[in-house]
Amino acid sequence: MAQLDLTSIQKFAHKNGDALFGYIEECQMDDPLNKGSFGRFLDAGTGSHSLRWMASILHREHLLATTGNGSLSSPNVSMESYTAITADETMRRRVFNEAKELGIAEKGDVIIGNWKEGVGKDGTIEFGASKTDNGSKLLLEGQQFDTILADYLVGAIDGFSPYFQDLIFNRLVPHLAPGGRLYVIGLQPIPDSVDSPANIMCKIRRVRDACILLANHRCYREYPLEWIERHLRKAGLNVVQSRTYPIRYDHSTMVRQINVGRSKLKLFPTKAMAAEMGKVLDDLEKECLEVTRKQPGRRITLGYDYVVVAERPVDD
Repeated sequence: MAQLDLTSIQKFAHKNGDALFGYIEECQMDDPLNKGSFGRFLDAGTGSHSLRWMASILHREHLLATTGNGSLSSPNVSMESYTAITADETMRRRVFNEAKELGIAEKGDVIIGNWKEGVGKDGTIEFGASKTDNGSKLLLEGQQFDTILADYLVGAIDGFSPYFQDLIFNRLVPHLAPGGRLYVIGLQPIPDSVDSPANIMCKIRRVRDACILLANHRCYREYPLEWIERHLRKAGLNVVQSRTYPIRYDHSTMVRQINVGRSKLKLFPTKAMAAEMGKVLDDLEKECLEVTRKQPGRRITLGYDYVVVAERPVDD
């Protein structure tokens, strides 16, 4: 343990270190069937942030013993093993390398795969009959997990498997053990406009997405809380509870979104178009600085993240 650098995951050992994952841990502690154990865990759309949280659980006892948070310590939750899925090979390598650095590579698997494979046009999933194009079994066929995490997965689907969002929960449910929980983290869609200073973020979102499209890439498409709850029920799950977390944007947060647009300029059809869009992005950066300077705490509030807790019936 001494040779591992766990600095990047220490915050998860504090009760206020991460609001969304902290809520998930709280819910898991309150679950009478699991009592704080995530058991066999599936991260259905992995990334660095969720991987670090999983590492903090696998190292939880050590972190609680060494961080000295006292009454502000996170609960002593546990995890038996993990499987992490991504559709992007670059992300798979990044997550796998980070898992090795955090000392958890041998406790789980990082797999490349796409949940859309093997799903028919009518939405049916024929395990044992349907095969992928290369003749292999479907992704995770025959495997079940005690807990599944969909961390901003629904919003990211449009970038990899367009028009599959309405079937993602149906695809995941067979992998959730009866009595198991599915935790969905998502972002309430940013509106086209609002009648407040927060409208600057609406403008940034529109221009950022325009840049992505002009670069011939696909935008992520977020879905509202009500849509998520409705489709979880359609998939046969019980929605246990949900919670929302208002988002406060400061200047640096908005500039990160502007920089997403800037990163696409080199892929524009013409240099002239890229140059003009670059000016638009520069003006947006100046405008968001002016707006935030006038706000309390130099932040604007717009929209929210959400966590939905769903459960597969025990007698399913």
